[in-house]
Amino acid sequence: MDKGEAFYLQKQYAKALECYRKALESKLNDNNRALCWYMVGKSYTQLGRYDDAKISFMNIVNLYSNTDWLPEAYVGLGDIEYKRRKYSEALKQYRSSQTETFMKRSGSRVLLKIAKTQKNLGNAKEAQECERKILKDYPRSLEARLLLKGSASSSTKVVKAESAGSSSRTTTAAKTSTGTKPAAKTTASAPKTKFAVQVSYTPKQDLANNYAAQLKKKGYKAYVRKGSKGYSVLVGDYASKSEAQTVCAKLRKSEKNDSYVISL
Repeated sequence: MDKGEAFYLQKQYAKALECYRKALESKLNDNNRALCWYMVGKSYTQLGRYDDAKISFMNIVNLYSNTDWLPEAYVGLGDIEYKRRKYSEALKQYRSSQTETFMKRSGSRVLLKIAKTQKNLGNAKEAQECERKILKDYPRSLEARLLLKGSASSSTKVVKAESAGSSSRTTTAAKTSTGTKPAAKTTASAPKTKFAVQVSYTPKQDLANNYAAQLKKKGYKAYVRKGSKGYSVLVGDYASKSEAQTVCAKLRKSEKNDSYVISL
């Protein structure tokens, strides 16, 4: 299983698949057996073999519904339907994952998936409700930070536009009453936010270190950051979000992963 995880993090999905299938031939408890089927499904998904992935996730639903991996299996099934653009079916699967325990652990993640699915179905109001729930119930989550960063970008444009209009009106009024332009006020500049690309997250430090080392050999400024429950493999320390997004797109293409931009 450890070899399978290592291969999966290295994006060697066929080798990961082989390791997990070999592990399934061993004596495992139900939870570990469900974990193996989940990773088999994830590997098939990454290889674009959606029918095989669906069978793997359904093995958990049908045989190991008493394990911790049942909600994750439903998320995996939802991801398959989302990739196939069957958004109504994806929504159904994502909603099936929403057990009380799973929502405490990963609620923000599945809610964001539901929000994106609702948007693709044209349900803007329902999508906004999911986003508001993320901000309210999971304010410290990565998903909440991403939503706030997006809202901040939109708000900044509005504020700038309003400020420009207000400044123009104030200047015009001042010129009319005094004939001179008022002195501009100086304000202290806020510290600039920096950005990085999160490439992977694993509970095992050695796997994170190995993957970061591989990315360094490819020319990326990769490093490992410890979190509360595991280790993130990050790339870069970028001054602008657009620069980080460019690198993120490159990593997604070259590493075939789900990298995303985070604020530091």
